[in-house]
Amino acid sequence: LWQQEVLGDAADPESLHARQLDHWTGALAGLPEEHALPTDRPRPAVASYRGAVVSAEAGAAVHAGLAALARERHATPFMAVQAAFAALLTRLGAGTDLPLGCPVDGRDDEALHDLVGLFVDTVVVRADTSGDPAFTEVLDRVRDAVLDAHAHRDLPFDALVERLNPPRSPGRHPLFQIAVA
Repeated sequence: LWQQEVLGDAADPESLHARQLDHWTGALAGLPEEHALPTDRPRPAVASYRGAVVSAEAGAAVHAGLAALARERHATPFMAVQAAFAALLTRLGAGTDLPLGCPVDGRDDEALHDLVGLFVDTVVVRADTSGDPAFTEVLDRVRDAVLDAHAHRDLPFDALVERLNPPRSPGRHPLFQIAVA
């Protein structure tokens, strides 16, 4: 109810809901239907929900270097990790337009700070690695995409999917197949 009150009616072009729908419609126009990663087996016709978590650890020196680079580019270490991951995906053949799912907290309103519960939604961070850019340029692009996504994160993800109505397949998620958390 709180979210509906804040967002307003999607039919009202002046509402936050309508403005954010318009933003995301433009931001995700022409989104690739799926990542084209080289795989050891074909994508199943119907999703098995047997995904995988890939973890990576870095030592203190690597973390310090990553944090320093991020700070130099006015980004966060998480943005730098997203940029590095986008660069890796491009090198692996996933293309240069990479929609990455990213969880965001939903506790913007002070009234939610003391509540118990999960207030998480998902945004799409569209990483652009086109044009053979230097890593710092990829980081700048990812930083801008993350900031833009966070500035428009009030819209519930299901409302975005409903509005965009991307081609559906029972074998994959409609907006992204890789999430970075």
